[in-house]
Amino acid sequence: MLKLRLNFKLGKRLLFMKKFFITTLMKLLSLLPLSVIRWIGATIGLISLKFSKKSAKRLPHNLLITGLATPETVDELTKKTAQALGMTFTEAALIAWQKNKKRISKLSQVDESFYAVKRLMEEGKNIVFLTPHIGNFEVAVKYFSYYLPMDIQILYKPSKDPVLEEIMVEGRSEPNITPVPTNRKGVLSLMKHLKSGGSIGILPDNVASGGDGEWVKFFGQDVYATSLAAKICQIPNTHVVIVANTRTKKGFHSRCIPFKPSNDDTHDIMQELYFELEKLIRETPEQYYWSYDRFRHPDNAKPKPEEVVAK
Repeated sequence: MLKLRLNFKLGKRLLFMKKFFITTLMKLLSLLPLSVIRWIGATIGLISLKFSKKSAKRLPHNLLITGLATPETVDELTKKTAQALGMTFTEAALIAWQKNKKRISKLSQVDESFYAVKRLMEEGKNIVFLTPHIGNFEVAVKYFSYYLPMDIQILYKPSKDPVLEEIMVEGRSEPNITPVPTNRKGVLSLMKHLKSGGSIGILPDNVASGGDGEWVKFFGQDVYATSLAAKICQIPNTHVVIVANTRTKKGFHSRCIPFKPSNDDTHDIMQELYFELEKLIRETPEQYYWSYDRFRHPDNAKPKPEEVVAK
């Protein structure tokens, strides 16, 4: 019993030391200029591309089958995409998660679409923010939380590492931002929050894990999309906005694009959403998260529409 207690205390101490080391390092690195932070991220991205067999295979494959790259351009676009993915990581950890309002404000640019959303929120409208894997959505959420009158819950995928999980949750949290995990309990909390008048933020372009998805076309390829965004769009008096926070030379630029489906069919909503995502991605294809296994066929997925017709 004593040995178990000692092991438990030792384990807690090691976790504390690990967290202290990581957070201290992040704090020190966050003092660097944006250009250096991005250089570090780009370097991490290239190293990952070189030593990760999955990334080295998946990135060019996804860029080729979507038609965004040709055999002649795929190597260069793969390199740029890997660098951008690394930048997304370092920008989140060293800028967004540091809760430096002054710096985030200086680096962020918005246009009239942002103020249109602000007016809706001031009128008490329910707002749903769809933040696809473009540019750096982590920075956008922080900026929006500082300048919009909102109380928002955001979905996030928990880390298996308890220390990284704690760092992520603390970094993403603000007085008016509450991260909730991507599980049944988290989704229920999200829906309850929305129906009670709060705002929510979700990543709409993840692959569904089972029978809760919809097969849609994405750059001409089949994608098994999560249907949560479509179900939310069907809630009465809900205003849905796609947020594209793309990387610029001096920082980030956010656009808020109203998303109004043409009907209430879940499949049609998801297809229209993915067509909108295509338009945004074509503007800066290297800033999209192409290392994700986006075109896989999950176990227990619904049959594809053409498979149903064939039967």
